Amino acid sequence: MTYEQALEYIHSRIHLGTRKGLGRMERLMEKLGHPERQCPFVHIAGSNGKGSTAAMCESVLRHAGYKTGLFVSPYVFDFRERIQVNGALVDRELMCAVLEQLIPVLDEMKAEGQECTEFETVTALALMVYARCRVDFVVFEVGIGGLLDCTNVIPPPACAVLTAVSLEHTNILGNTIHDIAVQKCGIIKPGCRAAGYCGLHPEAETVLRDTCRRLEVPLAVADKARLEVLEADDAGSRFRYGGREYRIALPGGHQVYNALTVLSVVEQLRAEGFDLPESAVCRGLEAASIAGRLQVVRKEPKCILDGAHNPGKMDALCAALDSLYPGRPLIGVVGMMARKDWRHAVPQLACRCRAFIAVRPDESELSLPAEELAEFAHAHCAEVYACDDPEDGARLALQLARPGDVLVACGSMYLLEGAKKGFTDA
Repeated sequence: MTYEQALEYIHSRIHLGTRKGLGRMERLMEKLGHPERQCPFVHIAGSNGKGSTAAMCESVLRHAGYKTGLFVSPYVFDFRERIQVNGALVDRELMCAVLEQLIPVLDEMKAEGQECTEFETVTALALMVYARCRVDFVVFEVGIGGLLDCTNVIPPPACAVLTAVSLEHTNILGNTIHDIAVQKCGIIKPGCRAAGYCGLHPEAETVLRDTCRRLEVPLAVADKARLEVLEADDAGSRFRYGGREYRIALPGGHQVYNALTVLSVVEQLRAEGFDLPESAVCRGLEAASIAGRLQVVRKEPKCILDGAHNPGKMDALCAALDSLYPGRPLIGVVGMMARKDWRHAVPQLACRCRAFIAVRPDESELSLPAEELAEFAHAHCAEVYACDDPEDGARLALQLARPGDVLVACGSMYLLEGAKKGFTDA
């Protein structure tokens, strides 16, 4: 099997995102010899900040000498971003070899009337890769929700983590912050420890604390009063917390809060006996990186990629832009998936833009048409354009740019690859 054939097979699996539940995954893990039981996990749920928090956790563990696995979704530029081993994308030949082992078992599942979805397939593939590579620790990002997400097939993790929570996937998770937080806190199990984002919505924080109290799970949440931000620009932040100084390369104030969540995870893992020297924590935080999070891909004009696709993420992006580039005109290249809450997310950026370019993230039926987004954005920005292709939208932004403008491509992760090409190939 070639790598291209492997991708074709994976993407041919059924989607059916509403097929929630752990029954198929539990059966699949049994057939595979339980690869999910081979090492400890940091399991991360939340609406916003999961990927960044996961990247920082993995980097800290790796710098402390642990061989790591990192599982995130979605990917931005390369499918193998989803399955990483010790800080590197999974080897193509290894991925293909493991998938060849997995396919006969998936065929058995289908014959039993339990056909696995694409996300279940990728999750199982990752777990098999980590078992094959004998990693010491896996940082595991939830797909949707938590309680019924297929990643929750793992045993109680060493630490369950709740990042920022906002309204998302309301057709699946519920219509209130409380209901969504209940689903996400479903990854917290008796016998684990927990860490939480220090800027949680009050309703989500109540659910988190009540869940931990009910299950007798120790919880760590950073104290914002002990935080002092010393320096911040688009190369990252330097801050002091608890008398110690740290640097992160991920820009934006929200990333400082995500780093505090990682420090809470470190506190909990140390309490479990894991060796995490302070020097490794500092090095790991500073070295961590992740694609598509306020990522500067061109300096002149300034061109930025960000995967902000819901109101909470768009709020964090806009706050970062206000802080990092005060008073500078913005040109937005924006594309959204129709199922996301784009009506509440888009105005936050559009009202800040000198020009707004609506694009269609990809060719799937789930993508919001560029013309529909452009018509909506007209109420919030006077100069609006529509381009079906993200690459063309990025090129148009460059044509419209004036000295001092900041160009921001955001919305669905699916548009970032094309936008990057448009920004950098011109």
